[in-house]
Amino acid sequence: MILAVETSSAAASAAVVATDGAALGESRPSAEAQQARRLLECVHEALTMAGAALADIETVVCGLGPGTFTGLRIGIATARALAQGAGLPVAGVPSLEALACGLAAGEAAASATHVVPLIDGRRGEVFAAVYRRTARSVAAPWPELELLVPLTVVRVDELSAFLSRYAGAVVGGDGALLHADRLPPAVVLERAVAAPSAYMVARTFLAGSPALTRGFADTLPIYGREPDAVPRKQAPAAPQAAAPSSTDRGAPPPTKEPRR
Repeated sequence: MILAVETSSAAASAAVVATDGAALGESRPSAEAQQARRLLECVHEALTMAGAALADIETVVCGLGPGTFTGLRIGIATARALAQGAGLPVAGVPSLEALACGLAAGEAAASATHVVPLIDGRRGEVFAAVYRRTARSVAAPWPELELLVPLTVVRVDELSAFLSRYAGAVVGGDGALLHADRLPPAVVLERAVAAPSAYMVARTFLAGSPALTRGFADTLPIYGREPDAVPRKQAPAAPQAAAPSSTDRGAPPPTKEPRR
């Protein structure tokens, strides 16, 4: 069994998935909660639904992003801590690829050649990538995708022009839903796939994603750009007192006024 967590968007989740891809348990906190911070509760609930314990898990997998900085840190740190505590291997897959696989598995993509996952990047931008959908075989029911355009940051006001190059493409994710009015008529919006999920992460890992990472040293966040918050600039050093002039050097030191 695989334990997967995904926290790149507001829709955090945890899932337990069998090695054949069957979903055994998946948990998502309520929309009102601070979802990423309740991730351990989701893990416990997913394990309970699957009738499993952490000792039954073979690998812990997490979504690597891009997405919210805080969410990614929480998700990846949780996955690494669970794996380290249980003596399990840890792995990761890009959240954009997991979202693309989820889109490609849907009915809307049955006749589409391209899928374009869009994750809200804030700042008036979205994180995007473009994949070409290949044939789905009986041995590998999860869609096989070829990466055409790697992770890129697209300004919202340029989104229509970017997507117009891929007529008939299926798009989805919170970046697509949030900016649905900016999508060109040439693409199909899959509203049912609003965000990458832990189940998508697990299935993408099991499908042997070429972008997956293995091990603690390589399972790191994909931020996609510089963080919004940066360290404060170092305060300038206080100006040094000016050296005394030649006339000052010969003057006697000032005397203190006597106390009264």
